[in-house]
Order: sequence, then C-alpha cells, then structure tokens
Amino acid sequence: MPFITILFAIDLILTGIIGFQVTGGKSYTALIPAGIGLLLFIAGISAFCEKCRKHAMHGAVLVGLLGFLGTMTSFGDLCTILHGNLSTLPRPEASVSKLVTAMICGHFVLICIWSFLEIRWSRSKAPTA
Repeated sequence: MPFITILFAIDLILTGIIGFQVTGGKSYTALIPAGIGLLLFIAGISAFCEKCRKHAMHGAVLVGLLGFLGTMTSFGDLCTILHGNLSTLPRPEASVSKLVTAMICGHFVLICIWSFLEIRWSRSKAPTA
C-alpha cells in the first residue's frame, strides 16, 4: 500500500503543477493538489517503516478524505465540463483541477478502505494459537 500511496501522491503533485502552469503561474491556489500530494508522499515514504505503517496509512487516508471533502463541490460542474461548456464556468481551469483532485482523492480513499477491510478479514480468518 505504501507504493500505491506514492503513486497517488505523484498524480496529485502533477495535477497541482499542471494547474499552476495552465493559470500562467498567477494562481498559487492551483498548487493545493500538490500540497495534498506532498502530504501523501510523506505518509507513503513513512509507511515503508514496519513500525510506522499503520499510523502512516491511517494518516494518508485522512489526508485523502479531507482532500476529497474539500473538492467534492466540483462534481456540480461535472455536467458542464462533460458537455464542453467550459466558457460558462467562472474559472474553468480551477473547476477542472478541483474535479481531477476530487476524483484522485476519492479513488485513493476507496482503495485504502478496501485494503483496510482486506487486512481485517485476513486477520479474522487466521488461525489462533
């Protein structure tokens, strides 16, 4: 799971950097996905330590959940984006970046929840001594 966390972190960092470049380097708020990605990257690296893995992964899923909750309002613009009417949005670059961030963070949270459930199921099936 640490490797998957790092991959999602890289996706978010790239989303932030690309969003910043698309705005012409004017909007520093476009780097928010990169900040989320940096936190996930740190948690992913920390999770390689066996003692820290549980805490690091729980911290990572918390960061992912907060990232999703903070950007989920972008799903209101989804129909507009899919129909190609970006000119009707006040800040189309921000809307697209928020939507991509919400999808990446939401996907990460779902994968983490599934992983946590698999670990719990495998522990309950393990024979006790």
